[in-house]
Amino acid sequence: MTHAAQTHSAASTAYSSLLQSDHLPAPPVYLPRLSQLLKTLQSSKNSTLAVVKARTDIVRALEGHLDRQKRELEKAQGLLLEVEEQVRSVEATKEEVQNMLKEENNGRSTTPDVEPPAVEALTPPPATDAANAGDELAGLENLDPEIVALLKQDMASNKMNNQVGKSNVSQDIM
Repeated sequence: MTHAAQTHSAASTAYSSLLQSDHLPAPPVYLPRLSQLLKTLQSSKNSTLAVVKARTDIVRALEGHLDRQKRELEKAQGLLLEVEEQVRSVEATKEEVQNMLKEENNGRSTTPDVEPPAVEALTPPPATDAANAGDELAGLENLDPEIVALLKQDMASNKMNNQVGKSNVSQDIM
């Protein structure tokens, strides 16, 4: 319940009890009560005026907002009509071009008769030990000869270590 409603309710109750009573009090008592009722009614009036003004301001603001939204809606609807017209125009042009192509080709296909490409294997053939023997340094021709010599030495020592390790393993097994 708002302050205005509360003051109005209190003022209405005081008004009813004082002025609509069957027995009026004596004038010396009645006069101060009327003065008090007048103050209560004035307070109720001021509160109600404040509510009326606030609600009027809100309604004006909402109406202004509503008017702006209506104008923006009209603009958006105009843009929508423009875009729809552009879509229709492009669709008509596209259809005309398609018809022109059909007439030029007289029902012939526009794609040339081309053999499909041969399918190539994506996986290289398996490598054999004989093929790999000479290819250990393949692709390193452009390196400095000293680096290639170092790589050959390193690979030779790795082979020897592997052979020694294999012979040790075979001796351990026996």
